[in-house]
Amino acid sequence: MFKKQYLAIASALVLTVGLFPTSSSASVATKNLQAKYNNIKVLYNGNAVSTTVEPFIVNGTTYIPLRMMAGVFNKDITWDGTNYTINVKDTGNSQHAAELAARDAQIRSLQDKIDSLNKEITDLEDDLDKKNDDDDDEDFDDRLSDLEDDLNDEYGDFEGLEWDITLSGDEDEIEVEVEVDLDEFADDWEDLETSDFEELVEGIVTDIWDEFEDADVSGDIIDSYKDKKKYDFEGNVDDDEILFDGEEI
Repeated sequence: MFKKQYLAIASALVLTVGLFPTSSSASVATKNLQAKYNNIKVLYNGNAVSTTVEPFIVNGTTYIPLRMMAGVFNKDITWDGTNYTINVKDTGNSQHAAELAARDAQIRSLQDKIDSLNKEITDLEDDLDKKNDDDDDEDFDDRLSDLEDDLNDEYGDFEGLEWDITLSGDEDEIEVEVEVDLDEFADDWEDLETSDFEELVEGIVTDIWDEFEDADVSGDIIDSYKDKKKYDFEGNVDDDEILFDGEEI
């Protein structure tokens, strides 16, 4: 027991500077101290902290090795013997760093999956839009074809001539060709008045608007025998006007 206390006193003399608070203006001194060992244990979260230097008590204050607790709190301790300075720094937590790296990798993987799924969604939406557009085009083509048949049924023998009406275009603008063979129907053609042509054109344009209410209409009346345009006409849906050879009907 005497030997243990003697060693403690000797250690205390060597570590005097570390046992008491100092400042930059403190004087250097040596003091004789008596350390008391009482088999002191240090527990961290209920677990004993091992150390090669046993904690001790001096004048009612318990002293434990700083380096022992540095490991507990993940600190790096260095002793500067020249300047009598203890340096305490944070140390990297390899386990924590590994966990963060694993989490980052997981996040990147999930983000890649999200990006891939978003691309699939975009591709599916594009395919659906294309299919809808194709369906709309097919629907328009069917409607235009049916309208063309109806117009030929309605006006195909207008005023005793044989008219062939052809439609093309889209929902915004429909083009019309009205053909008649003037080699075959020259006399009947000569009997037609301007009002007859206006009646024909107005009927065709109005029927088109009944089916495609937002479409402008432009058309020609053509001599199919000579492939020569005789008259032109148009229907402006915004102004609700029909023109025959430049004159409003």
